[in-house]
Amino acid sequence: MPANLIGGALLMLFIFKVVTTNPFPSMTTPEGRDDPLERAWRSSFVDVSRRSHAYLRGALWDKHSGSFTKNVSATYDPADEVAAQQLLAEQSRYLDLIRHDLQPWKDTGITKDMVEAASMLYDKCDGDMIRVQIINGSLWVHHITERLEGGWYPASLGPGNAAAKGRVPYAILAFMDTLRTFPGQVPDVDLVLHTADFPCVSRSSWVGAAARPPPRPLLSFQGGRHHLDLPFPDATYWGHEHQYLQDPWGAPVQGWANQAELLVRKYENVSLLDRIPQAQWRGRTKDERYPGRDHLRRVFVGCMDELKAAGRGEDAALLNVLSPALALQDSCDYRYNVYIESRAYASNLKQKVVCGSLLVALRTNFWEFFSRGMRPGGEFVELSSDPNAVCEQVVAVTRDMNAAFGAAYASGQLASSGETTPLLARQLKKMRRDKRLASVLEGSGVTAGARGPAPEVGLPLASGSGGNFSWGSSLMPWEIAANGQRFILENVRMQDVLLYIRDLLRAYSTLQRFQVAPSGNLEGRSVCYSGRLLLEQFGTPYATDAKTVEAAYPWLRTFGAGCPEVEGDR
Repeated sequence: MPANLIGGALLMLFIFKVVTTNPFPSMTTPEGRDDPLERAWRSSFVDVSRRSHAYLRGALWDKHSGSFTKNVSATYDPADEVAAQQLLAEQSRYLDLIRHDLQPWKDTGITKDMVEAASMLYDKCDGDMIRVQIINGSLWVHHITERLEGGWYPASLGPGNAAAKGRVPYAILAFMDTLRTFPGQVPDVDLVLHTADFPCVSRSSWVGAAARPPPRPLLSFQGGRHHLDLPFPDATYWGHEHQYLQDPWGAPVQGWANQAELLVRKYENVSLLDRIPQAQWRGRTKDERYPGRDHLRRVFVGCMDELKAAGRGEDAALLNVLSPALALQDSCDYRYNVYIESRAYASNLKQKVVCGSLLVALRTNFWEFFSRGMRPGGEFVELSSDPNAVCEQVVAVTRDMNAAFGAAYASGQLASSGETTPLLARQLKKMRRDKRLASVLEGSGVTAGARGPAPEVGLPLASGSGGNFSWGSSLMPWEIAANGQRFILENVRMQDVLLYIRDLLRAYSTLQRFQVAPSGNLEGRSVCYSGRLLLEQFGTPYATDAKTVEAAYPWLRTFGAGCPEVEGDR
């Protein structure tokens, strides 16, 4: 189903049948490229997700095997002449943000020396870095940091893990997809793309003063309050790295449009009112290489023990962290999803919001290309990221929002859908048997599986002097959740992703002060990428991975982008 139909026909149904989502990771393990613990975790993650397959088949009754793995770019296929012409004429809704991000080079322009200097940041920046040149519609790539011998990371996970191939091949695919979708509309550019977790160009290196040279222009998968990296859509829009959201037949779902459809469709008839009324988070809490990056996450995970130790078991019960292990399509059973950065953006924000869950974000310092368009108090709830305030804030806001849900149910403003998922039903049944957990359900509006009349609840809490409730908005939590879902469905379609890339490249090119050519320090090292070459690299060392990508993007077989013959490609 095309993404625009999801955003239209289904949207009105979801406003009061607000749904929910989850974070990508499901258990806590150290991060490593060849870590036995991580391999075991991935295996358990896949096993857990199988529990929902029977329900998924019912929710996606009109789909067939292969729906989520084959030709996933059909919704923006240039072969559809009407749709293609309409898309060619559109302008990115993020164009103002693009122009804002390029302000540091407005007066000086971008010179070849600046790009060369950016390419030397590999000694400073963590992770893979590539130099990308588009010349007369052909795509030239120099992999500045070397690819691991034997294939893209992490080959250690074995065959069938194409979505985990790493970020560079999917970044190359992103450029190819843009060139394919907008033929003749992408000008010549010469840029450097940094694909790691962290931004790299510090804002303090440029303050706009004439005495300071302009910063090095660098594209990254995120921007930030204290950085000048130019945001570029990450690999999760074409693959989804390591975390497998599985379709009803157990295959990893390829492409963001398919991920969004699966998450939306599964929960379209399950009211947010009947979700588990806890603030839920799953994720990594320990990165052995960067032990300080997950400090705030560890603080949040420790809140439950801290509250229990203080004799506040009912407050601790408002939080749900780390266990039980949850598959992506199952953790949408929770009413509130907490979003916590780790000194960098987390690529799962869109998945957490698209199911209609209420996103509770600790104040963010980093952003994806779209996330600055989301308003705190409008599309999500924003709380302080002060480690000393995290526990109290999340508990207080969760308690107050639950009271609002309970009052809305009692007054008839919100109604139960009467439907649950299998895991949700089991979890609610378990909670009702536990006195401490049952206290969370009382007065929060959850009726699914309950016996007897609904409990008496009072009126919602009074708003503050500014007209806002404790969660920082004059809107009710279900309204914020619906707004967030609407924003993603209407503004983060794959068409929007590709329009953003095209318009970023066009705006960037207007600042270039040199003619682009595969020369200079790229002599003999830049490669003209055809679709066949990219598939060949996806298939190293496991041919089955190339077949998975080829099935998802069949146009790669014939995509030449003006490259020489295969012999020249190599």
